[in-house]
Amino acid sequence: MHSWQMSCRIVTGGRGEGKTTLMKELALRSQKPQGFLSIHENDSYNLFDLVTGEKVLLMTERPLFSFRVGRFYADQYVFSKAVETLVTIESGDVFIDEIGALELSGGGFDRALRILLSRDAVALTISVRDSNLQRVISAYSIQSYSTLSVGASGAGVSFPPGFLHKDNP
Repeated sequence: MHSWQMSCRIVTGGRGEGKTTLMKELALRSQKPQGFLSIHENDSYNLFDLVTGEKVLLMTERPLFSFRVGRFYADQYVFSKAVETLVTIESGDVFIDEIGALELSGGGFDRALRILLSRDAVALTISVRDSNLQRVISAYSIQSYSTLSVGASGAGVSFPPGFLHKDNP
């Protein structure tokens, strides 16, 4: 397996503790954010494209799709279109919300993450549940990264020096 030299920002925390909210804030600070946020609404997750503003159903607890991911049924077509979009990105600020068990098993955003981690001109920010953090770092051989943990309070998060890419020299 290749060891990536790229620095990656990782937003981490438990389920429902503010990872996506912080990812949105970070994307707003970017001049030209690219990638996807997974927005939880009721019993579903919608995939929000940071470039087009389009929001589409990704997963739901209702059996609308045949592909099962934990308690959810996922639309594999939406995942595949998102991955195809992500792998075409050559540079800039890229956000992927979230990397988890599905990716660790080779599905979801796995292919896109591996490709983006290998691109020097990509400034990558991902969200990862704290329970998966060490497995994700190991599985993707991420050697250079900074983390920002969010908790149940989620309020008043301060950014460590260098966490925001524009803070880097």
